[in-house]
Amino acid sequence: MTENLTLLPTVRIHRTRFFEADVWEGDFPRDDTRSEDFDFDVEDAVDGAVRLLQREGLTFAATGTDWAANPDGTTIIDYGTAQREETTGHLIGFTVEQTNAIIEQVG
Repeated sequence: MTENLTLLPTVRIHRTRFFEADVWEGDFPRDDTRSEDFDFDVEDAVDGAVRLLQREGLTFAATGTDWAANPDGTTIIDYGTAQREETTGHLIGFTVEQTNAIIEQVG
């Protein structure tokens, strides 16, 4: 028997930690990346994604290519060691209409 799997609208949050000294030509290693998926019912997908992205402080306008915090997408999490964290959000399973509504509300 074959089951039909329906992909729920999901926001995947990636958090990558790195040190300033690890940055090379504008990029950094992604060895220390943690990911977390947040699934939403279809009926609540847009509102749920907007609330999550706003709570995480992520905006599409920050980079123009993905959901990130701050203009460079990173925050300093330890001033003593200069450790930084990049937090990004990725929409999975959302329709074009839902994605446009999220961008309009979050920016």
